[in-house]
This record gives sequence, structure tokens and C-alpha cells, in this order.
Amino acid sequence: MKLPPFALHVPRTLDEALALRAALGSDAKVLAGGQSLLPMMRYRMLRPYALIDITRVESLARLDTAPAVRMGAAVTHADVERCERAGALFDLLRAHAAEIAFLPVRSRGTVVGSLVHADPAGDWPLLLTALDATVELASLRGRRAVALRDFIRGAMDSDVQVDEIALAATLPERASGLVRWGRCKLMHRAGEFASASALALQGADGQWACWLGAIDPGPLALPATAARLPAAGGLLPPRRDIAASALDEILAARPHVDPLAASRHAQAMARAAEQAWQGVAA
Repeated sequence: MKLPPFALHVPRTLDEALALRAALGSDAKVLAGGQSLLPMMRYRMLRPYALIDITRVESLARLDTAPAVRMGAAVTHADVERCERAGALFDLLRAHAAEIAFLPVRSRGTVVGSLVHADPAGDWPLLLTALDATVELASLRGRRAVALRDFIRGAMDSDVQVDEIALAATLPERASGLVRWGRCKLMHRAGEFASASALALQGADGQWACWLGAIDPGPLALPATAARLPAAGGLLPPRRDIAASALDEILAARPHVDPLAASRHAQAMARAAEQAWQGVAA
């Protein structure tokens, strides 16, 4: 199916992009990678009269790695996958990016675009929520920063005002102290969205965080399961115990989730925890 007619605007500076956003308002959509926006337009789920292509704005294509990681709105999944910075955090970011769809998609799709789209099955909402990321937004009215946990308000619903552009996603400096990580992404076929996705992260303070993705309406923290993982030394609980703990938390927090799907998420969480403890990247 062909795209409907639209006007294309290609600003070269951020000021020009913000002026267009203010002038066009709800008649326009911001185009970065277009991997979600354009298919929705083809199927007439969205009918914007104009697109504002921000990929020529040089400042939005920057991927900064120090002192904190900051991914501009035009940074693609492939840009993250190719990042050469050493460290556990960057190993995790590379592994996460590398398992998104296929290379042509990773070469166009953007990290920030995935956050704005807020698909519960998306990869970046899970990881960047777990890492306590912040989203930077701007309009002619000024700039603001919103914690990703608040920015994603629900399935396909993010806190971007009609005159705003999401500029970047930034990780706190403490994220660079990541010690261990494990991840598990279950898919029906390679390259598809996850049917279940889990992360187990251990920070520099020895504390664990356990998170689930691909679960409606958005990423879910499992603090009780995280509390069962040993901070240092000791033994990792058996997989069945981790899965049982995760299942209890899932059913308590999201009672609408099908029990079989909840079990699949719980098993993914147990696998992620085992991989993190063993130092094996999924």
C-alpha cells in the first residue's frame, strides 16, 4: 500500500525544526527513522499532512558516551551496535541493539523514536527504563527533561506535547558502574518483536534490578525477585525459585496477563538472572 500524500520538511538546524513543529502543530509528525511511523501511514492509521525530517540536524545525530551516555534523536540502533566504548554498560547496549529486527531496520530505526512510539513490545523502552533514562524535549516554549518511567504513559502513549520534539535519551552517570547484566528475549521468529523479554542488572552497589518487557502496558519492575538475588558471593537461587517469584509478582501487578504468557515472562526472567550471574550475555 502506498503512502498518502504529505508535505516533507527537512530542517538543517534545531531552531528551524522547532519553528516548523510550532507552526504545523498537530498536522505534522516528526520523522527520524520512520520504521513505525511510515507503516502506520501506509495502513492509514495515521494521516499527517506534513512530516518534519530531523535526520539532517547534526546535533541530533550525536552519540555521547562520557561522562554520561546521551543518544540524540537521530541516533540509530546500528549506531549503538557499532559503539566501540569498552565496559559492561556498552556491552549491554551493543547486545541489546544487535538483536533488534534486521540490519536494514537497525540502520534506519532510532532509539528515541522507539521511546516516543512506546510500543510495549519495543526493545528500548525496557532497557532504558531499567537504566533510569531521562528523555529531553524541546519546543519554542523551552526545554524539559522527563524520567522515562513517567514519559511512557501507557501502550503507544508518550508524553510529547504537540509542539515538542524529543531531542535525546540520557542515562545517569551511575549506569556506567554496571557490574553484571543478563537479558533474555523470546521471539516466535528471528527479527520479530519479543513475546517475552527480561533484564537482570547488578549495579556497582551490588544491588540487583529485575525488569520485564513486552508486557502491556509497559515495562514492569520485579523488586521482590531482585531481592532474592545475592549481592555478592553466595549462591544464585534455583531457576524454578526465581521463576516462581517472578510469576507471583507478574500476576499481582498485571492480573490481566494471560497465565501462560505470565509463565513465559517468568521463565525469561529466570534465564536472564542466570546469565547475569554466570557472566554470559544472551
